[in-house]
Amino acid sequence: MTLATRNLRSHIPDAILLVIAVLWGGSYLSTQDLAHASSAAAVMCARFVPAAIILLAINAARPKVRLRDSTLPGIMLGSLRAATIALETIGVTLTSATNAGLIIALSILLTPIIESAMLKRRLSGALLGSIVLALLGIALLVGGQGFSAMNLGDGLMLLAATTRALLGVAEARAAGMNKSDVLGLTTVEITFGAVIFAVWGGRSLAESLPTFSAANWLTIAYLCLGCTIVAFLGQLWATKRTSASRAGMLLGTEPAWALLAGVMIAGDRIGVLGFVGAIVLLFATWWGARAEQLWRHGHTASIAAADPAAAIAERPLVSLATGPIDRPAP
Repeated sequence: MTLATRNLRSHIPDAILLVIAVLWGGSYLSTQDLAHASSAAAVMCARFVPAAIILLAINAARPKVRLRDSTLPGIMLGSLRAATIALETIGVTLTSATNAGLIIALSILLTPIIESAMLKRRLSGALLGSIVLALLGIALLVGGQGFSAMNLGDGLMLLAATTRALLGVAEARAAGMNKSDVLGLTTVEITFGAVIFAVWGGRSLAESLPTFSAANWLTIAYLCLGCTIVAFLGQLWATKRTSASRAGMLLGTEPAWALLAGVMIAGDRIGVLGFVGAIVLLFATWWGARAEQLWRHGHTASIAAADPAAAIAERPLVSLATGPIDRPAP
C-alpha cells in the first residue's frame, strides 16, 4: 500500500463525519417545516419508525444474523440517543435558538473531558485550546440575535449536551468492542428509539398523514434515510476508526452547516460576526483534529514504551493517528 493511499484512507472517517454534520445541519429547516405541518413528536415518529423497519428488514436478510449480540449495547445507545433528542426537542421550544445552539455545542467540550476521564489520560493543552476556540466560533455564529436570560430550556439543553457527549463516548466503546456489529448496533439503537417515539408521537403522526404534501414526504425520506439510517451507521463506523473526541469535534461543525443552509435556502443573514465565527470554527476544527491525533499518538507511544503487547492491542482503536494498519498475511 502506497503512502498516498494510506493517507487517503486515514481521512475517510473524517470525511464521513463531516458529511453527517452537513446532513444534520440541513435537518433543522426540514424538521421545522415538517413540524409546522404536524408536531415535533410526529416528526420523530416519522423519522425513526420507517428507519427501524428498513433496518430490521435488512438484518432479516443477512445470513447468520444475531441481533441479540447487539441488544444490550444497542439499547444503551438508543436510550442516550432518545434522551438527547427528547431534551433537545423540548428545550429548544423553551429558550432562544441562539442559547440552544451554543449550549448544545458544549458537547464538543464535554466529550473529550468524559473520554479523558474514562481512559485516565490528561487532555493536551492544544486540544483544549482548539475546543475553546471552536466554542468561540460557534458563539459568534449563533449569537447574531443576542443571547437571552438563562431559563428552564437552557437547563434542558445543557442536559442534552451532556447526554450527547455520553453518547459519543459510549458509541466509541461499543463500536470498539471485539466483533462489534455496526449494522446490528445501529438497528437496535434506532428500533429502541422508534418504540419510544411511536408511543410519543404515533397518534399525532397518524392524524397528520392525510394532510402531508409531496414536499413533506420528501422531507420524511431525507430525515429517515439521510439523517437517521446513513448518519447513524456512518457515525458508528467512523467512530470505530477514530475517537469520541475527534468525532465530537467534527460533528460539532453542525451549527455552521445549519446556518449555511439557512442562508442559502431560507435567505437568513448572519452578518460579519457570523462569517468571522465560521472561519474561527473551521480553523479550530482543523487545529483540533491535528491536536487530537497527536494526543492519541502520544498515548499509543507511551503504552508501547511500557508494554509492547498492550500497544499492539491498542493499535486498531487508534489507527487514524498512525494511518491504516497493514496486517501480515496469514
